[in-house]
Order: sequence, then C-alpha cells, then structure tokens
Amino acid sequence: MSLRSLYRRLFYTANTIRYRVEWPRIEEAFRKVGKFDTLFDGGAGSGEFPRRVLKAGLCQRVIALEYDAQNFTTLEANLGQQANTQLIRGSLLVVPVPDASVDAVLCTQVIEHITDHALAAAELSRVLKPGGHAVITVPRPPEPFNTDDHKREGYTEEELAALFAPYGLEPLWEDWFLTSATTKRMLRAWKHPFKGRLTPVAWVDQETHLSREERRADLPYGLLMLFRKKA
Repeated sequence: MSLRSLYRRLFYTANTIRYRVEWPRIEEAFRKVGKFDTLFDGGAGSGEFPRRVLKAGLCQRVIALEYDAQNFTTLEANLGQQANTQLIRGSLLVVPVPDASVDAVLCTQVIEHITDHALAAAELSRVLKPGGHAVITVPRPPEPFNTDDHKREGYTEEELAALFAPYGLEPLWEDWFLTSATTKRMLRAWKHPFKGRLTPVAWVDQETHLSREERRADLPYGLLMLFRKKA
C-alpha cells in the first residue's frame, strides 16, 4: 500500500470521509443491479469511485468524463493507464457519448454545481440504455457548510425524482450518508490544525455502524438514489 493510499485510509479530508461513508452506499446500490458491462461516470473527479466500481468487479469498462482541468489531470494519473477506461475532458451539458450506449450511469455530488441541472439530467439519461440503471448522489438540504460553488442547496428525495422523471428514469432505491453526527465532527475537525488533515477519519465517521433507517433518521446531508430507465 502506498503512503497516499494509507493516508486516505486513515486521515480526514473532505474526500476521505466521502470515500468512507459514501462509497459503501454506492457499492450497495450497484450490487442491487448486478454486474454490467459499461459504466459512464459524469463528473468523475479524481476517478476514485469508478476505480472502485471496476475493482469490485461490478463493471467491465468505464467511460469517465470530467470538466475541471486539475481534476482531469489527476483522473488521467489514476485511470489513464487502464485499457478498459476511456477518459473525456468535457461538460456534462454536452456529453460526447452516443445515445443509449452505456449500461449504468454514476454521478456523485455534481449536478448541484450546474445551473442548467435539467440539461445535465437529460444528458445522463440520454446515454443510458433502456432498462439501464443510474446511481445519483447529491446534497440534501439543509446545508451544514458554506459551499459557494453550489448553484442550489441540495435536493429532497421528491425533487431529485422529479428532476429525472421527464427523461424516463424511475426511482428504485434511496439511501443516505453524511449524517448530522458525522457532519458535526467534520465541522469540529476543520477547526483542528491543518484543517483536520491529521485527524483520524474514523473519529469523524459516526455512521458506518448505523442501519439505513438510522442514517435516514439522523438528518443526513447526503442523498443517493438508484434509478432505472424505462424500457
């Protein structure tokens, strides 16, 4: 294990807490679908989540799109050497992928950053095959942090379902992460030296031992929805 991997496993950052509490929810949702061939990740960031989907054997191939130049450089470093990945630098509003060409879609903590979120939802739905599945994660209001780059505070379950309904996506499953107890520890960690980067991520995580119902009851900030595209 590299030092970077060890750090990400043991210490807190805004990303490492997501890897710890959001990834299990993503994995569980995809396991409900079963194994599939091609995954499209819209707004892949560093590529950590599609890398984990591949490693878990849930898909055979990944198409990862990222808009931000710095993130795309990291994405290339992390996934660029794998033969079963295609990396695209571009916008979620104009996805250069054919209609109905992928088996599953992943989009994590992205659409709240996009002004025209309806067009982003349309594009994510367009590339998905009929009968295919989409896993979407977003913030869920009220927002516990000051996030200037968000175009909206978040989505309720009803709002997220309504956003994708015009494009033939039906919700199958909901899950929650970043509970109130966890986000309170995040706020405390940010007050530590180096914004908490020497704080054990296990101390921040107050939810991995909880059931789905318990996470839902603790005012979660993160929402996951699993959709199926109508055949």
